[in-house]
Amino acid sequence: MGFCNSCGRPIVKEDYGTNKDGSLNPEFCKDCFQDGEYTEPDITLTEMIVRKSEEMMEKNPRLPETVATGITTNFIPALKRWNPEFQDDYEF
Repeated sequence: MGFCNSCGRPIVKEDYGTNKDGSLNPEFCKDCFQDGEYTEPDITLTEMIVRKSEEMMEKNPRLPETVATGITTNFIPALKRWNPEFQDDYEF
């Protein structure tokens, strides 16, 4: 199992996004990436961090917001979509 390089959620083959040619893209989940394009091309890093922090707190109501935000603030920016060092590492 890997992680989506856009939102960070765990993914397996059934969750893979797709490239322009219809092939599976194991780097991104189907919620974030379809037909070779991001499903939300204008979402910002901050918006993704907030969204994923909120999702974590919904799944675990006892999780303090500071902990959820701390996790996502450290994890999401390191993913390929958000890290400029990886921008040329993958082809769509």
